[in-house]
Amino acid sequence: MRDFSEFRKSLEAIDHYVYALCEIKEDKRIPFYIGKGVKDRCLKHLKEQGDSSKQEAIQKLLSKDRLGIDILRHGIKTDQSARLIEATCIDLLGIGELTNKVRGSGSEMGRATIEEIHNLQSGELIEIDTEHQGLAFLLNATYKSGMSEIELFEATSGVWKNIPRDESINFAYATYGGLIKEVYQIHSWVLAGTQQYFTRNFESRNISQRWEFVGRKAPQEIRLKYRGKVIKKERSFGNPFVKVGF
Repeated sequence: MRDFSEFRKSLEAIDHYVYALCEIKEDKRIPFYIGKGVKDRCLKHLKEQGDSSKQEAIQKLLSKDRLGIDILRHGIKTDQSARLIEATCIDLLGIGELTNKVRGSGSEMGRATIEEIHNLQSGELIEIDTEHQGLAFLLNATYKSGMSEIELFEATSGVWKNIPRDESINFAYATYGGLIKEVYQIHSWVLAGTQQYFTRNFESRNISQRWEFVGRKAPQEIRLKYRGKVIKKERSFGNPFVKVGF
């Protein structure tokens, strides 16, 4: 059974926050309870007693190591603001989809897992290994909290100007605010617009001198190594990408 106590110190540094208790199903994190709090409030549920549907779900998922805690918004300055955000999240998901019994009464980063919050607060950086060298794409202008998998892939794969395309560029790291959100394996580069996009439209832009990569998610062991970590990289000097692992 997983021990979440290591995250207490990081939680103390983020003021009021709104959180979701989630069921982890492969790569998906499905919320079943929304709450608000300060310090280690989200961890209190793990030791609560009772026979409510929430507690039954928590104990079942803990025993299977499938419980996740997502911080939906943090850095909230007042309890009143946290209440409003909590109620909005509950209304958005629908009370019927949650174990919350009532509807309830943003920071820069938006939704993040508790592990990501811990990594941001710790100040520790992960360096990309040489065998995993590639490009870190800085999606600070295009990333949105709650993006689907295909939206994130399409925001990362193209369309790029003056992009290095040599054979040493094997992996693409989708990053936001320094956090690695996903890792892709690059198979090849093609002219922008060669592939079909489902979530982006370039009709009003000239992309003739730009490129996009053909690829897929990296092997699971590589994704587990880097996702959710704060990447160590050189300055980008205004470019939306930077080489890593070299």
